Amino acid sequence: MKDRLATLALAAGALLLFYLLLFPKPQNSRSASGLPVSTDTRPDGYGAIWRWLGEEHIPRVSLRYRYTHLPQVAPHPKGNVLLITLPQRLPMHARELAFLQHWVAQGNTVLIAAALDDTPSWLLEAYDPLELKNIRRLTGLQFKPAPAVSALRELTGEAGKILPRAGQPLMRGVSALQPVGALPARTWQASLTGTRMPVVLATLAHGGEPAVWLLPLGAGQIVLSSVASPFSNAGIPRGGNARFLANVLAWSRGPDGAVIFDDAHQGLTAFYDAAAFFADPRLHATLGWLALLWLAFVLGTQPMRILRTNRRPLDENAYIEGSARYLAAVVPPADIANRLIEEFLAELPQRVPRADRWQWLRTSSGAAERDCRLLERLHARAEAGARIDLIRLQTLLARLRGQLT
Repeated sequence: MKDRLATLALAAGALLLFYLLLFPKPQNSRSASGLPVSTDTRPDGYGAIWRWLGEEHIPRVSLRYRYTHLPQVAPHPKGNVLLITLPQRLPMHARELAFLQHWVAQGNTVLIAAALDDTPSWLLEAYDPLELKNIRRLTGLQFKPAPAVSALRELTGEAGKILPRAGQPLMRGVSALQPVGALPARTWQASLTGTRMPVVLATLAHGGEPAVWLLPLGAGQIVLSSVASPFSNAGIPRGGNARFLANVLAWSRGPDGAVIFDDAHQGLTAFYDAAAFFADPRLHATLGWLALLWLAFVLGTQPMRILRTNRRPLDENAYIEGSARYLAAVVPPADIANRLIEEFLAELPQRVPRADRWQWLRTSSGAAERDCRLLERLHARAEAGARIDLIRLQTLLARLRGQLT
């Protein structure tokens, strides 16, 4: 039982370490009140606008790809209105920005709902500097946080009204734009960075700073709002929010144009998005269940056996035989014969002079003269490097050793 518990603890620790070090973690970036996409019917969604457009038989499209796919989803090349919400969960690429500018210049309209002077519930992080840079490139307006004069509004969370300027056709019938939300909101100051001259359509009731702009671009235009919540399900019925949106669509949409919701950059994509894939809690729940099932399989069905080895002690005879086979394969037979004969001669009595040992073997050793002369001939052949039958030589040496003893 202890072995199973130890195996379980070590395996679970290894899986946890792998998950912590190598696997991306899900981020809780979804708001309980919804996201600004066309399919969301919660307070922060755009489901009310989507349904209203359907009831009015106005073409509507959910864009779930990058901006470069706009020609594929729009029913007509011009006269379309694209609703973009900022900040974006999936930032736009530089290539998208250039394509969007070209698409607007062809005769289309972009309505940008930027959460600058309001703070919807889905806005969990501050603006990325790159996103502010994209706004500047697209509109020619640069936004910087206003000084501390708006500190009281930030602390109280008051989302002030936006008052229309008199004589603006897009503001006809609009009493005021009313943001939604009780979260603290900052005030931003806008400044021009190019030669384009925007038309200010509305200003903040607090301080009179511009809040809604109209920016012509080629044959099209950009309508920029510094508040995003008036177009949400909770905000569209308030004040003149619905009237303002209706004015923009009636003025800018062509007879064959559609209203396009930028759902892709808010996370509702039809293409593979690695960040969204790894952030999906369903993926992590699935991996967790797979890990538990694997642990149950390993610990429940596999017997915990003691590891036994089939190691055998080394056989000395096999070692000697292997060494002999190796030497026999790599050492020339003549060298082996010389070595065997030298070892035999070294066993002779030391009183026998080296020069007379063959004569002593034949005459005084008591060994058969015939065997002694055969050994002398084999030695001569070995000295000459000739081929020698080693088995015959070994047999002869064994016989001579028997005769000498």
